[in-house]
Amino acid sequence: MPSSRSPSSWSRSSRSWYSTRTTKKAPRLGEVIRSLRVDDLEGKHADARNQNLRTVGSYTWVDNPSSGPTILVPGKPPLWTPQDQRSRFKEDAGSYFRDKNAARYPKYPMEPAVIAALTTNVTNPTDVDIFACASTLGNLLRFIQGEDATFRMLAYKLHNTVFLVRRENSPTQLIPDVRGHGHIFHEANTTWESEVKGCASHQRLVRYDFGLSVIVRFEADGYIRPPNTTDTTTTSPTTPSPTTLASPAPATVDDLTTSLAATTVSPASAAPKPKSQSTFNTALTVLHSPPDAACTPHEQLFSLRTRSIHARRQRNELLAAELPRLWIRQVPTFVLAFHMHGLFRREETEIVDVRGLLREWEDEHAGELQRFAALLRWVRTVVCESLEGRVEICRWARDERGGEWEMGLEVRTVVVGEGAAAGVVSAEVRKRWEMAGR
Repeated sequence: MPSSRSPSSWSRSSRSWYSTRTTKKAPRLGEVIRSLRVDDLEGKHADARNQNLRTVGSYTWVDNPSSGPTILVPGKPPLWTPQDQRSRFKEDAGSYFRDKNAARYPKYPMEPAVIAALTTNVTNPTDVDIFACASTLGNLLRFIQGEDATFRMLAYKLHNTVFLVRRENSPTQLIPDVRGHGHIFHEANTTWESEVKGCASHQRLVRYDFGLSVIVRFEADGYIRPPNTTDTTTTSPTTPSPTTLASPAPATVDDLTTSLAATTVSPASAAPKPKSQSTFNTALTVLHSPPDAACTPHEQLFSLRTRSIHARRQRNELLAAELPRLWIRQVPTFVLAFHMHGLFRREETEIVDVRGLLREWEDEHAGELQRFAALLRWVRTVVCESLEGRVEICRWARDERGGEWEMGLEVRTVVVGEGAAAGVVSAEVRKRWEMAGR
């Protein structure tokens, strides 16, 4: 199976147009101005259902070291092209960035998403309450669930919207102790098609209502083309029957039609090469797909995980652990590939329609989600009331604070220059956002 993804796609050694130096020293902290414990939140009246899901934009990072950071708008994810029968892979051995957007565009990692929303959305994205990456929302949800973990994020107010931006010790901080086969399996079983050949990461923007209106940016692992089709120009999906955790094993690769056969697609010719259009005066090069290029339907996106065959007896638990992450992204399909010491068999790769599971999870965790919605309202209020329109939100794991540890959030002032810009986007893009909001 040919693949246009290089095994070193996100290895720092393959990037020559940004700094590869990774510092372990954490950015300096500002002064504490507010704090919050989960018990302080009143979530009884918060709406805990995810509603009105729609795609508002997408972009794909283009590997083009000679031209600097470059995105294609709208983007297209890699196509699921599973290898035949069985394949053996070595363990992942590359260096992978924790935050791909920050690694490529460190000063304003959220700016590509804002440009994509302003460029491709048919409605006005500036009337949204929260604009966040999925990582920040995941951290806040885990805080509500009582998980012991450290995280930091920057929060900015731009016009009427609060942006939540992931913060690592360095934009080029790497994932530590990479092991397993998730990266190499993904690279070998997906293909960047002709119109996106040479691309490296597809970022999707979805909007939904959850008490507040929220736009979420996340990376899509790929898309699954419905049977007997050649493109994804249009779609008229129907919802498959819900799956339960206690149900028999879901479809294998060969039985993909079980969950996706209802999707219909009109064929289209291959898209021509995009042309660069300098509509934004920023350091980011924005390539625009042809006007007739369609955005891959959200219903065809998938998220991928690999696990040892020995973990198969815990399959239901593995699925359950993924549901909060999939719920935030509202990704409808989960690919779970089991292996024996790196040997993957096609019949041991499951494709699970998780839409029914997500609805069940949402009902079962209504109390937590009500507090989560209340937390988002609290964050928005804190940022909007701040004098500078920006704060940092922190939480510390128990082993970092010892006896002083509390299950709380800290809201701090932002030390500008410690890896944090004064605003969430550049002056040019800020002006565009504010004009669109008038």
